[in-house]
Amino acid sequence: MKSIIPILIFLLFYNISFTQNIKDFNTEFMLRGSFYAKSSIADSLALGGFGTSSNTPKKLKKENNLRKSDLFLKIDNSKEIVVAKSYYGYKFYIVNRSTKTHKFMASDSRLDIVAEAYIDNKWQPIEYLPSSFCGNSYHSLYLKPYEYWEFEIPKFHGSIKTKIRYCLKQGNKEVYSNEIEGSINKTQLSKKEGSQSKGLMDPYND
Repeated sequence: MKSIIPILIFLLFYNISFTQNIKDFNTEFMLRGSFYAKSSIADSLALGGFGTSSNTPKKLKKENNLRKSDLFLKIDNSKEIVVAKSYYGYKFYIVNRSTKTHKFMASDSRLDIVAEAYIDNKWQPIEYLPSSFCGNSYHSLYLKPYEYWEFEIPKFHGSIKTKIRYCLKQGNKEVYSNEIEGSINKTQLSKKEGSQSKGLMDPYND
């Protein structure tokens, strides 16, 4: 018993120290979209060679507290999580409660979805989608009936209090998530995070 006590004390102080270093996500940049997913249906028309993801869809269960019908997006801000061992965030879901399979355009398994903030009486993106100069990057992802994808999103923090939502483009229409209270920095509306291509295997310049 005596040998266990020092271990418990160490774990207690480690946990306190760890949580003290976790903060809300404060950035000056417009982030790159980062919703990566994998289909349970292969895209037979894709050229091939695109970047893949291990984020496979999950099956909805009867106890899932997701009562809406058809396709919808949900920010679950009922409970904070720790993202990348660095900052607080939330779970985010793309859910298909319809009886049809939904198709989405993707670039190296990145879905066409970005965060938006309500600033100056209009919704404005605070994330962007970089363009690939490689045609093989582009393909389709599919979400079958009663499947959903799960993601992690940051809890943004900045000097401007606002509302935040996410926008998914699906063909000619847009699907929006629920809105939550949050805050951002003004530069998130225009100052891109940016990136430099590292070669043919990284076909993105922004």
